[in-house]
Amino acid sequence: MAQICLVRNESKRGMSKTREATNRFWRWWGGLLPLGLAFGPLQSSRADDHFDYRYEEYKEDNHRMRIETHSADFEQQLLDSVTARGELVYDGISGATPTGTYRISPTSGLIRTVPLHDIRRAENVDLDWRLGNNTLTPGFAYSKESDYESYGVSLNDALDFNQKNTTLLLGGSHDFDAVQRNGNPFPRAQAKDASEFLIGVSQLLTPKTVFAANFTLGYESGYLSDPYRQTEFVYPLHFLGVVRYDNRPRVRDKEVFLTSITQYVEPLHASVEGSYRFYHDSYDVFAHAVMLGWHQWLGERVMLEPLARFYEQGSAFFYAPIFHADPASVEYYSADYRLSQFYSVDLGLQGTVLINRHARLTAGYHRYGMHGLDNTSPAMYPRADIITAGFSILW
Repeated sequence: MAQICLVRNESKRGMSKTREATNRFWRWWGGLLPLGLAFGPLQSSRADDHFDYRYEEYKEDNHRMRIETHSADFEQQLLDSVTARGELVYDGISGATPTGTYRISPTSGLIRTVPLHDIRRAENVDLDWRLGNNTLTPGFAYSKESDYESYGVSLNDALDFNQKNTTLLLGGSHDFDAVQRNGNPFPRAQAKDASEFLIGVSQLLTPKTVFAANFTLGYESGYLSDPYRQTEFVYPLHFLGVVRYDNRPRVRDKEVFLTSITQYVEPLHASVEGSYRFYHDSYDVFAHAVMLGWHQWLGERVMLEPLARFYEQGSAFFYAPIFHADPASVEYYSADYRLSQFYSVDLGLQGTVLINRHARLTAGYHRYGMHGLDNTSPAMYPRADIITAGFSILW
């Protein structure tokens, strides 16, 4: 059976959205254990206990952001009805990222950047507790950077029925965050809270077809601006300008709908997966994402997975590359290109080798690019190479 997971938002402070590009692949496509393995020769009644290690390098063109990530996770059955899972993450961040302002003008293509060096350490743990047809999963997560700290709690309940061919999932999570900026533009850390509530279903349509869908409601409050992003204002009727830090609404609601279907293609010893995701929030951002993946076995030990994902979004109601107004007359504003109208494309290939029943190797490459659809300078949008490698030990 395929499970729908309550996906926690790994992107914390605004600057961490760069890291979001590296993480989206694993949230969409399942990490080191390819989804296609669910239909492969190692299928069993439950997941094997395992330890995974993954290295990932996200490297933007033109010497911008570079992020190296080391992560390790484990799963261990403690009792017949209790399974523990945990993960440790270490991120090293370096390079430069756009501030949102320009050296000359929006049409010059010369953007201002700010250097960024940071270390992020994170850990999370959760427990599956099976009670009859229910599986309760309480979880705890912690993340720490020099300018961001987050505590998160979550609780999921998966209910199996229809002879375990149908799974209903209910879940909720809450993050308690504190935001600061190196350089201290404000005197103390700013609080931010985020809650998500999810309902989903996973349905085995045939022995070789799995359908899944979920709907998430989210609510954020507190300091939601990015302390590193700046916005340029030009006063009307003359060329005098002034720069202000981001000022975004302190409340944001969001709705997310995600659906997917996976089909095993027995004559080709392969499976195909398609997904669609719809997103809307109170910033007036509408977004659509489509993913298509093919999981191809080559013999009994090698799997290749070409993957493609297309994403498009509209701009936030308070976004502009530059504001021709008096700052005092504008309530909310941001020149963060991630709030602009754009589309992005992810193309990648991942390979997995089964050494034996107890060891697997995985490696992959992705090319990621963002492209503007409004008058934002093309120089703002990153293009990046993502390289991944890892291994799994099962017992």
